[in-house]
Amino acid sequence: MTSIVELEEKVAKLGRREQGLFGRIFELFSAWGELKIPATFRGKVREYFGRRDEAGNILESEEEVVARIESQRLVRIRNRITGEEALFNRLRAERPGVREEKRRKEEDKLHQFIEEARRGCDFCDPEKYTSEDVFGRVRGKHSITAANLAKYDAHHGLVIFDNHNPLEFTKEEFFDYLATAFSWFAKVEEHNPRLRYPFLMWNSLPRAGASQVHGHMQVLMSRDYYARVSALFKSARRYREEYHGDYFADLYRVHDAVGLAHSYREVKVLAHLTPVKEKEIMIIGDSLDEPFREAIFKTLRTYIDRLSVMSFNLSFAIPVPPDDFPYIVRMVDRGSIFKVTSDIGAMELYGTNVIASDPYKVIEVVREFLRL
Repeated sequence: MTSIVELEEKVAKLGRREQGLFGRIFELFSAWGELKIPATFRGKVREYFGRRDEAGNILESEEEVVARIESQRLVRIRNRITGEEALFNRLRAERPGVREEKRRKEEDKLHQFIEEARRGCDFCDPEKYTSEDVFGRVRGKHSITAANLAKYDAHHGLVIFDNHNPLEFTKEEFFDYLATAFSWFAKVEEHNPRLRYPFLMWNSLPRAGASQVHGHMQVLMSRDYYARVSALFKSARRYREEYHGDYFADLYRVHDAVGLAHSYREVKVLAHLTPVKEKEIMIIGDSLDEPFREAIFKTLRTYIDRLSVMSFNLSFAIPVPPDDFPYIVRMVDRGSIFKVTSDIGAMELYGTNVIASDPYKVIEVVREFLRL
């Protein structure tokens, strides 16, 4: 299977037109990072980074592991249009504490954590223990809205799921959550017509920023796009003016050319070349129709059921007329909720995004599930 560290060779094999489009949107750099490991440290390095079988047995000799660590291939990708950038080193996914087999062992512990959070959970009885908006609540078949007690903005609400467990939801339930959110947007605009710009996000579990374990999304309405959505759409406008093209269509085309995209009933799904964090998937749809909602649902279920994602962030960039941009959903894995180290440090805050996951592994699993 292709790896992100082999992207330079893959781009070199593209046709002239695809190469030109790739170079228009992305800058690609690769380098070798070299180091020396003393004999006294080699045994530990083998324990830390040696590839293992399902039983946990190391499959490589000390010499093989050391050779791989002493010369590491690094890839840096920058989006010329949006300014987004990511650094990839496949080896970082093999650091101590982030092995997949260790994550699988945490599943029972996660279930226990979620169940224990039922005790005293305000969201399990939202009409008693949450605030409501001044215009009242929106009730769906499987969800209900509430006003956020500590607001980000003047109109900041919650879509609270009937199901306490945020990782357990059917297609019917997920579709209902979205319908309830968009009904809330309509209620806010009816209450205050100056607020026309909706934003939806889902922080699943505390690792992703949720203050409550119980399943819920957050919804906001404002006078303009929030900064990062605005920057994305402004970049797309500049692209249209300069190249007379559709940025999002070309972005998908580039990802498809290098094997990082999949079309699901005309909905565009891609494993992002400049992700903000691990396993980022971008879903691009022209409308809120069933195929688009289904693509989001299936990708989320792939995260949880196939990629062992415990905690994630999802954002929903929603265009407002006269803008004719597509709907953009982005989601990232935030890692194990039991991990003591943060997945974000000074490099991500002030430098650039450092990514441990390989987009080729992610799209392979997502593509398989979307074909079902």
